[in-house]
Amino acid sequence: MNVLMLGWELPPYFAGGVGVVARALIDSLAERGNRVTYLMPRAPESGPGERAQVIGADAIGERIELPEATRLSPYWQSAAPHSQSLLLRGAKPHAALYGPDLVAEVQRFARAALRAVEARGLRFDVIHAHDWTTFPAALAIGRASGRPVVVHVHITEFDKSGGEHADPDVYAIERAGMHGADRVVAVSHFTARRCREQYGVPAEKLVVVHNAISGEPGASLPLPSRGPLVLYLGRMTLQKGPDYFLEAAARVLEQRPDATFVMAGSGDMLPELVERAAAMGIGRQVLFTGFLKHEEALELHQRASLFVMPSVSEPFGIVPLEALQRGVPVIVSRQSGVSEVLAHALKVDFWDVERLAARILSALAFPALSKTLVANGQEDLKKLSWARVAERLLGIYSELVH
Repeated sequence: MNVLMLGWELPPYFAGGVGVVARALIDSLAERGNRVTYLMPRAPESGPGERAQVIGADAIGERIELPEATRLSPYWQSAAPHSQSLLLRGAKPHAALYGPDLVAEVQRFARAALRAVEARGLRFDVIHAHDWTTFPAALAIGRASGRPVVVHVHITEFDKSGGEHADPDVYAIERAGMHGADRVVAVSHFTARRCREQYGVPAEKLVVVHNAISGEPGASLPLPSRGPLVLYLGRMTLQKGPDYFLEAAARVLEQRPDATFVMAGSGDMLPELVERAAAMGIGRQVLFTGFLKHEEALELHQRASLFVMPSVSEPFGIVPLEALQRGVPVIVSRQSGVSEVLAHALKVDFWDVERLAARILSALAFPALSKTLVANGQEDLKKLSWARVAERLLGIYSELVH
């Protein structure tokens, strides 16, 4: 099978989990004898390898301008319009969730991608597009080539605002992509419901394919410490629920003053969270690291006693899998796709701060509970492999092609 895959990012040029997923899928598909051409806005191009090739669309035609916050970042966030009250007084207000003119750049990428495909004479059986930033390009190439289009929904605009609001321009692109595609792959049943209920996607067009994780589970190697460390790792933005984590931390510290809470990540809510921690009197026990590289973030697991993901609206969430893989017990929001595949994680509603605090206290107080959660959770991980994901996708491709 020859696959033309479209993405806005790919390691080492990536801002979030979508690039990591795309890299894993490319490798897994190639290992099964398929040829993948990965087309993105800008990239140091790789030559045609044995099974995969990376192409930058800007090599032919107009240059794609990307937000300045990161090298490639469709998720660059200032503040959503409805959450501007979270900004500190005196901070510069923002009118949109994205960097300047990203929507225009998405349309420019669609034109450049089509020209790149035609100029290079690329041949492919199916088009696979990751995230809304590549949907217009996929539809344009699909119309020109007559090949089937698969769009992969990793996150929706509603998720980024906590499930309540959507930028109308982005929503229009997402909806057109989902309705124009031959298949819509959702990363969880949680996301599939969102596609049906808020985008009107027919159920027969939707397929749920959960994400996976690479590598083998192993034991954590905790560093010496004066007390337990509870870890939050993610963007400091409304969708991820860092404010609920902070509220739970305050309650836990009333009973466990020896605990340390680490909040790793950056985002529009970071200044407000730092001030709130100080106002609550827990500033010395809550550490804010700012943005961390992926390797640095994984090193934090070496030190953590517990990982918490309190997301308000999380289509999937690979970070808890990475924590479990390194021997760290996890607590996840029920409003997350990853909760569908982790039978042995502690689960809470994101808004239930009291229960979240109680779960944290239990995990810290009873080492046997944590040990059992890790052992059983790592059994869950064995069922999640990129090989299985690749086989599911190949089944979808074959059905569409034939």
